[in-house]
Amino acid sequence: MTSNDGFSEDLLIEILSRLPVKSLMRYKFVCRFWCALIKSPRFVSRHIINYNDDNTRLVVEKVPGYDAGPPYVLFHDETLVDLSNDERFEPPTRHDHELLGNCNGLFCLHDKNSNRISIWNLATREFRALPKWKGEIPRHKWVYQLNFGFELDSSSNDYKIIFILNVTDDNTRKDSVSTEVILYTLSTDSWRYLKANELSDYSFLGGQQSENTYLDRICYWIAWRYNNCQEILSFHMRDEAFHVIKCPDNSYFPNPILGIYDNSLHFLDFDRSESCFEKWVMKEGSWTKQLSVGPILGVLRALEFWKNGSFFIESNTNQLLLYDPNTRALRDVGLGTDGLFLHRYKESLISTEWEDWVVDFFDIPIPWHILGVYQTDFDSS
Repeated sequence: MTSNDGFSEDLLIEILSRLPVKSLMRYKFVCRFWCALIKSPRFVSRHIINYNDDNTRLVVEKVPGYDAGPPYVLFHDETLVDLSNDERFEPPTRHDHELLGNCNGLFCLHDKNSNRISIWNLATREFRALPKWKGEIPRHKWVYQLNFGFELDSSSNDYKIIFILNVTDDNTRKDSVSTEVILYTLSTDSWRYLKANELSDYSFLGGQQSENTYLDRICYWIAWRYNNCQEILSFHMRDEAFHVIKCPDNSYFPNPILGIYDNSLHFLDFDRSESCFEKWVMKEGSWTKQLSVGPILGVLRALEFWKNGSFFIESNTNQLLLYDPNTRALRDVGLGTDGLFLHRYKESLISTEWEDWVVDFFDIPIPWHILGVYQTDFDSS
């Protein structure tokens, strides 16, 4: 097919799909053909692949009370050298929201007043509230830990959201801990319980304040058993089953984080006693130590992986630092870490109107992203 401009449709898609969302939103008004093309599932999926390869940006979420102004800040400078080039966002509604993380430009929001879950495209400003979970947790129970995953099951072309809830008898977080798992599926637009008896031995899930990790349709969390044994818990979207991976050296790590680099699972920890960072990579089912660096003084913990193997660090003075293991350079980003959550973000044109694209959208393989893990009080009423 040839467009009104004389370009073939394939060539036009290749050209336009390398442009930012802001430009494409304007180009939709050039003509009806361009509007239909830019909104098409084929173009949206190609844009994710072509534009997002090297366009990761940082979104900072500010906890209310720590900073005045809008709670969400997008830094457009991917090098994080010029922090003045930022864009501030208010939540799409006036409710008290928290960001649970994002998946290909779609942020998942939790309304702490109503416990409704919503999907928000930061670039296009589209917003959609998901149906409310109809299950109930008894009033005498207290949910102290909420873990969250967001992924595509490409085997069934279904979009899934998973909650892992740690429930206890009181707010001491010690007595009679049980685990509830609920799953949202796009095809049914509904929530359902999952049996997860294998999680009953785990007293605490998560272990990090940054975004969690995915690779090849598998979600990963760092987990602890009642006997304080530390492991990595994975959830496979295809068979909806949990599996366990041993941590490197079968050791205990006080401040570990997970990340993906070079299409491999990475494990990073900071040893405060030695002031050293150690990083492992999973290769062919086993861990290989890839990095050991230090001592680096004045460091509190690792926060989040960034680009090209670099990672964010929190200093003892609550400043955000960025360490590049390739150059061994450590620099102050210029942000304080008090009341701050970090989100890696890649913009997209994905619509929150599921019916418009769910049937055709998954023709091209897409690098989906896994959401973060945060602690929150959760009341199902």
